[in-house]
Amino acid sequence: MAPAAPLNLLIYLLLLACLSSRGTVLSQPCGPSNIQVNQHLSGAREALDSEFVVEIKNACACSQGDVRIYAPGFVSQKLVDPRVFRPDGGTFLVNGGNPIPAGSTVKFSYWWDRASRFYPASSLPRCP
Repeated sequence: MAPAAPLNLLIYLLLLACLSSRGTVLSQPCGPSNIQVNQHLSGAREALDSEFVVEIKNACACSQGDVRIYAPGFVSQKLVDPRVFRPDGGTFLVNGGNPIPAGSTVKFSYWWDRASRFYPASSLPRCP
């Protein structure tokens, strides 16, 4: 029975390490895969353009800041509030880089004749 004791101790220590650690094994940190981007038509139209409403949701259990979105070819006939969504390098910065709380959504609208595509690019999780 003596040889089983070190193995049991090792298993116990590994399990304890997994349960008490943050950002490893049991609790992977959040990232762009936890950013959900959805859009829909508002129903408003002007000439050939339609208004699209974009919702960027943080589906992580922690807040996430410096959220960046790829939006290849994005244009809008009307100004998009730059505090909410603005070009920054090769991506668009969401919420001015400020954290989006867990479960919260940031919204903006744009006007164009067709929908743009939006892809989460990067984010910085802020877990306690």
